[in-house]
Amino acid sequence: MGQVALGLRSLVLRIVVFVIMAALLAWALGGTLWPRSVSAIQRPVINAGGVQWGWLVTVDPASLEVSYELSKRRDGRWEPVQGGGPFPAVMPLVADTGGSQTGVLFHVSVRGQGDQPRVLAIGLNGVMESTSPADAVLVAD
Repeated sequence: MGQVALGLRSLVLRIVVFVIMAALLAWALGGTLWPRSVSAIQRPVINAGGVQWGWLVTVDPASLEVSYELSKRRDGRWEPVQGGGPFPAVMPLVADTGGSQTGVLFHVSVRGQGDQPRVLAIGLNGVMESTSPADAVLVAD
């Protein structure tokens, strides 16, 4: 019985040392042992209303899903817009040519979970003004 206990103790010690060394290696390489979501701003971004706008793309490694949130750049940081997502599929941002006359900065084409494609209007105040069905078909997931 003593040799079995010594063997188990040795095995537990080796496992602990392995996990500690793996964590240190992952940290030294700039990563982690446990995957986390990765986010980036999709290019191109647009300038509308004196603000930069772009899609914040997030990849969740656990579920392997991609989501998009409409974001604007403020003080050097990208902040998601309230009501601007997350959406599973979007179209690239395009600035409207006559937005200031209609009270709309630009329109975005999106698709929600199980929804048909639709267009959201971003108003001069930077929030969603209206929702209407989209004429264009979005690319499949």
